[in-house]
Amino acid sequence: MAELPQQDGVDDATRRRLGSHGFTAQQMRHLQILRHLNTTGQPASTSELWAAVGGKNAIAKRNVQRDLEHMAEFYDLVCEERGRTKLWSVKPGAKPKFVLPVLDQDAALAFILAKELLSEFLPDNAFGALKPWFAESEALLQKSNPQNPWYQRLVSKREGMALEPPVINARMLDTVYEALRDGGQLIIQYVKPDKILNTRQVSPAGIVASNQTLYLLTYAADNEDDPYRGYALHRVTSAVRAYTPATVPDVQAFQDYVKDEFNQFFLFDDEIRLVADFHPVVQRKLEEYQLSNDQHTAMLADGWLRVKATVYATGALQTWLLGYGNLVRVNGPQKLLRALDAMRQPPPPPPSAVKPRRRPSAVQAIK
Repeated sequence: MAELPQQDGVDDATRRRLGSHGFTAQQMRHLQILRHLNTTGQPASTSELWAAVGGKNAIAKRNVQRDLEHMAEFYDLVCEERGRTKLWSVKPGAKPKFVLPVLDQDAALAFILAKELLSEFLPDNAFGALKPWFAESEALLQKSNPQNPWYQRLVSKREGMALEPPVINARMLDTVYEALRDGGQLIIQYVKPDKILNTRQVSPAGIVASNQTLYLLTYAADNEDDPYRGYALHRVTSAVRAYTPATVPDVQAFQDYVKDEFNQFFLFDDEIRLVADFHPVVQRKLEEYQLSNDQHTAMLADGWLRVKATVYATGALQTWLLGYGNLVRVNGPQKLLRALDAMRQPPPPPPSAVKPRRRPSAVQAIK
């Protein structure tokens, strides 16, 4: 038997299914045949595939013919006869490039649950490469219990208003991912919110998916005060490789910045002690989820829940509190109250101040 190739990332469960030592000779031939078909992207004759697995020095041609007939059923190979020659190819999108007997129900479920998130984060070509795995995962789960598609009952839903995401240039996104992978700079053109086209050479530090928007986060080491800058990728019209090494922070520093500071507008420089009362309709969530580790809650006589927590006053906190409308009473601190009052819409005018609109007569309507 051949040793399991380390680069395939075979886990312990897969090793137990394949055997403790490795692939059988037949499994290795299947891998070699699939590798050849997917690498060339062209139909191959039985003789070509026989040569790809070692030719007459390795195996009889008839054994390869049997392999192909067996693989046609399990790997969706297409056989086209041209005279006496049989040409074999993989049906487009039918199966993953290397279909190993390793996709169990747990792995299939992981693919199904990750599908929605990955569709927002990955470029089209990378997501497209996973579509066969998604299809294979769904087929496996359907087959396991066709009368009860239980996996379709595992869903996620984002809070807030759902917006249709903007279109991103797929070719541009591929270039951005290549530069990020290779550690090189980019020359990007992007349209600013005021519609002005700008060009800049940047060092890509990472890509962040936030609220249905994909951002390119860049890093400028010479700007110590504010080295990061985010570009909404739907505003980037073109990206060209600069082939200049990029200077970027280490991964932990990048992740810390995204977690604590990215897309955050801080109202004040210091932390505040938030004191707010929540209506019974919405207070259950505040009893189960904490704003901070030092959160304290107390039920008031009028049935409202008072919450005290040490937090940073950010734009996100501001929007969150305003979203509760009259279901929250913010008691302090005073500087937060002033900031919230500045954000609120002015109250509507009293009815007496609104002049009633007269409906036009039929003659006026015709005019």
